[in-house]
Amino acid sequence: MTNTILLLTFFSIGCLTDQGAKLPDSVAVPVDSIKSISITGKTVSAVVWCTVPTPCWGFVRTDQTVSGNNVHLKIFARNTTNDPCIQVLGSIEAPVRVTVPSAGSYTFRFWRYNNTTLDTTIAIP
Repeated sequence: MTNTILLLTFFSIGCLTDQGAKLPDSVAVPVDSIKSISITGKTVSAVVWCTVPTPCWGFVRTDQTVSGNNVHLKIFARNTTNDPCIQVLGSIEAPVRVTVPSAGSYTFRFWRYNNTTLDTTIAIP
C-alpha cells in the first residue's frame, strides 16, 4: 500500500502593484468633447471627455503650452491596475486648469491624435 499526500496550495491573486510591479507609463489620450468651461479672473477651468483603451484607465496629468493667444493642451492617462480588465474602449473625464497671462481672446487646442485638435475660442475679460 502506498501513501498519497495531497498538497493544496492557496494563493491570492491581487493587484500586481501590491507585489511591487510597476504600472505602465502614461500616454496621451484623445479629447473627444468639452463637457464644461468656466472662467474666474484669468483662470480657465474645463472638464473634457477623453477616449481610453479600457475602462481601467484613469487621468494622470495635463500638459499645457501657452504660445501667444494659443493654448495647446494634451491629456495623459494610464492603466490604473495590472489586474485583468474588460477589453472595450472607455472614457474618462479630465480636469483642465489654465491661467492665461492677460485678458484677450484665446484659442484652446485640445490634442486628439496625430496633428488634429479639438479647438474652442474663449474670451477672457
